[in-house]
Amino acid sequence: MDIQNPVRLGRRHAFTLVEMMTTLSVACLLLTLSIPGYRLLTNSRIVTTVNGLAAHLHLARSEAIKRGIQVILCPSSDGKTCLNSLEWQNGFMIYGDSNQNREPDQHEETLRYYQPDSTRIKITTSIGRKKLVYKPSGMSPGSTATITVCDKTRQSPPRAIIVSNTGRPRLAKTGADGKPLDCG
Repeated sequence: MDIQNPVRLGRRHAFTLVEMMTTLSVACLLLTLSIPGYRLLTNSRIVTTVNGLAAHLHLARSEAIKRGIQVILCPSSDGKTCLNSLEWQNGFMIYGDSNQNREPDQHEETLRYYQPDSTRIKITTSIGRKKLVYKPSGMSPGSTATITVCDKTRQSPPRAIIVSNTGRPRLAKTGADGKPLDCG
């Protein structure tokens, strides 16, 4: 029967200082390389959401002009009713408001319903603009609306879409007044 030396057995299973430092160096290098990739992915989510919102605003405006009726874009979690909220990350809908009561009725067509990634993104509109209304002329009456898209983890800077009274949306990195965007 061969009995192994306990000192040699322990040495076989332990890490040397050099091995541990090498492992930590590789781990730090991988972490350093992955963080910019995560930020790039987060920034990509913000940009994709902003571009999707801009496309929906263009659709609402063009449908109002084409159909000759008022078209409304509003926050909605089910695609059937508008929420009385400034937060849009749970979804939003576009519908033709033929009777101009600013509420989606059963006889009125829902043109589009969209649900963004609400776990990572926060979307809010400026005070007083819970719904964006487009008239048959393509105009959006009321004050200039700012839709702010924020990363909930704050890894990426916020972006905005500013809708003027003419109804045209434009992308921005600041508010309509030039001030920094608020993700509060």
